[in-house]
Amino acid sequence: MSVNTISSEFHLINDGEINRKIAYSQIGQIDAKNIFLCLPGLLETRESFHPLFSMVESYDACCWLSLDYCGRGDSDPLPPIANYSFSKYLADTEDLIESLIVPQQVDASRKLHLIGTSMGGILAMHLVNRVQHRVDSVILNDIGLYLHWSSLMTLYQNIKESNNQLSKLKVDARAIDAVQSRSHFDLPYDFDLFGMRFNSLLKNFTGKVVLLHNAESPICPIHVATQSQTRYANLKIWTLDKPGHPAKWEESMVVKLSQLMRLKPKSMENIDIQVSLQIPEIVQSTNAFGMDFIESFLKTSQTHFESTIEDPRLWFNQLVKRIKFWKGSYS
Repeated sequence: MSVNTISSEFHLINDGEINRKIAYSQIGQIDAKNIFLCLPGLLETRESFHPLFSMVESYDACCWLSLDYCGRGDSDPLPPIANYSFSKYLADTEDLIESLIVPQQVDASRKLHLIGTSMGGILAMHLVNRVQHRVDSVILNDIGLYLHWSSLMTLYQNIKESNNQLSKLKVDARAIDAVQSRSHFDLPYDFDLFGMRFNSLLKNFTGKVVLLHNAESPICPIHVATQSQTRYANLKIWTLDKPGHPAKWEESMVVKLSQLMRLKPKSMENIDIQVSLQIPEIVQSTNAFGMDFIESFLKTSQTHFESTIEDPRLWFNQLVKRIKFWKGSYS
């Protein structure tokens, strides 16, 4: 997938007497069975999810959205009289959900999944707390249910050292200043001597909750992930053996995501193309198993494939291995 296949859209926010636009990226139809709303981190825009979009485009019945918070990327800045804060980002996101997504949830078969990176993960947990009956699952990227004070200081220090990066992302200077203010994080949370706790936001939530993180993350290392699981027993943890923050989406994680959400491929078309290109190299001139047999086998397997196989790539790799075995046995 190229960036050109991602549509760039705008959602209008009626903010009192002032109207402003929130920019968002979209692939897939908004009336799809599965809607994935992706929420960026403090130092990100909606484009941070475009690499993920390139790996999930082949799944059927899905719509993927990512947004720019106010004052970031292609979204309008706040007027001078308004302050940037978590509550403002949350209110804008709720407005988008209510206007764009809720009208599509006409029955229980339509599902909303939230993917939040760092700050976006905290916003996702607050969304669950407010509209949990509409949310089917939450994927937290490198932000646990516990945020140590020391990790928070590290995050703020990284922000101070990222002025050049922020200018490239078109972040309003007022938004950068606000991030370093205590009033910026104005949403409720529990706390103790060691840090902030968010597990109460997931109380009574019955959907899936997944924590994807780097083992050596400065924000959510292994001990924080483990600690988060003690606060929420049903939490699934996916650990990448890497440093840094946040975790980068990899093909293996996308496969696990598709299996967890039971996503299916759009069609056999792409697989058929791969088969037609690769099988002649594997089976050039077999006796008992010629190309007629292989083509017939693929056609008769299509119904079973589309109804039961969760990951077509695994199925295809197994098929190629079998063909190689057949060639060795009958050539």
